[in-house]
Amino acid sequence: MISVEKWARIRSLAKEGYGKKAIARMLGISKNTVRRALASDEPPQYVRQKPVETKVAPFKEQVKHMYLEQKLIGTRIHNELVKLGYDGSLTTLYRYLSKIKQEKHHEKVTVRFETAPGVQAQFDWSPYKVNIAGEELLVQCFLLVLSYSRFKYMTFSTDQTLCSVIQALEEALRFLGGATRIILVDNAKQIVFETLNNNAKKFNDTFLKLAGMYSFKPMACRVYRARTKGKVERPFFTIEQHFIKGNVFDSMEDLIEKGHRFIAEWNQKIHKTTLKPPVELLPHDLAQLSPAPLTSCSESIRELRKVSWDCLVSVKGSRYSVPHQYQYAGRRVWIRIEHGYLLLVFDLGGELVAQHVLARQKGTTNIKPEHYAGLSPLPQSSPRIREVFCSCFPSGERFYQGLKERVSCNAPYHAQKILALREYYNDETIELALNRALSFKAFNHETVGNILKQYPFKAMTIPQNPGQVKRAGCALRPLNYYRDLLH
Repeated sequence: MISVEKWARIRSLAKEGYGKKAIARMLGISKNTVRRALASDEPPQYVRQKPVETKVAPFKEQVKHMYLEQKLIGTRIHNELVKLGYDGSLTTLYRYLSKIKQEKHHEKVTVRFETAPGVQAQFDWSPYKVNIAGEELLVQCFLLVLSYSRFKYMTFSTDQTLCSVIQALEEALRFLGGATRIILVDNAKQIVFETLNNNAKKFNDTFLKLAGMYSFKPMACRVYRARTKGKVERPFFTIEQHFIKGNVFDSMEDLIEKGHRFIAEWNQKIHKTTLKPPVELLPHDLAQLSPAPLTSCSESIRELRKVSWDCLVSVKGSRYSVPHQYQYAGRRVWIRIEHGYLLLVFDLGGELVAQHVLARQKGTTNIKPEHYAGLSPLPQSSPRIREVFCSCFPSGERFYQGLKERVSCNAPYHAQKILALREYYNDETIELALNRALSFKAFNHETVGNILKQYPFKAMTIPQNPGQVKRAGCALRPLNYYRDLLH
């Protein structure tokens, strides 16, 4: 199995026009491997191997300090390291000193170059303190610049998590309609999780998936060498001075919208290097972009949550309401956070059912009154188990009354256990079981569960997780199903 990095490289080379045989020769793999990589929109899974570190690795910072700042020679550095516990050879130390010297030499050289249309884009982000509704809030400004035309796309987020980084970059690529051959990024841990001894980069798998889907080659600049991506670094000063400072924004939506207008106006101004407005050169870039895929990478970055019986879902220490339609109570839903502040809740079929602005403090309960409209007591209160139970099944009221007479205060417990069976059976099937239990006057969840064993399971929506395999003819059930059977 090939690595995710080689999978992304194959798709990048194919986009540049190389044939399958040529790619196979360049990468030292078979033509069939190339064909499978081009046919798969999902990256292969692989096991990361931790590189073997040399004995000088734990002392790298001390070595740099003694060699670059104190100007000590190799033998003196070796003597000092031995006092610190170093038991490696002098040759190993000299090999590392040679690498430091080579890096220092390269850092002094900066070659300015211009790229052809559609070849390169540069992507980065920077933090700013922004006045939003009278409150100072730290936000991240994400910026993508096309290296040829200098056309810019900007958006904002309240955090810089991997999810926000992928969303911002994909949002820019979809706005442009495709990707350049190369996208130059920084060495941020959200993207690059490891730098090898030869300065090669190991990219995050999700970022490589994005690269493969959009057929671009990811490249990371050298550490502490920000001028390598100067086209995207320089605009941040202008953004701060001409857009951030002195402005007050009503909300994150207002910040993002006004940011788009600011960049649109900037793209129409003459660039000092090209001597032309970016919008005038943009068509040359767009003509060379690889088209954007139909599916979205960032939409796959989502998490499963279970909705409580009071129709609330817990996210980052706070709870948020979903509509009281009872197919959500006690069920699992997908959640996704956009731009770091907007919570989106989807059912297992992918339909949006609720959205909230994330609370800035933990421990809060965020309820939208319309989610509980029509329920008693007041909309601000949570729906009760009895209301959920009676609304799901036509015979629910009679059965619940029987529960109250037979088990008294334990009625909500039995009702909740029966509602949990909706994860495996249709409501119509459970209604049949309730009617049979009523005929026996058996008011408990065990009897209903035993009756349901005679009926087939419903067609379940199985969340599609990477690496999940469904055997032909086998039903996949969550583990808690078998746990419940033991009680």
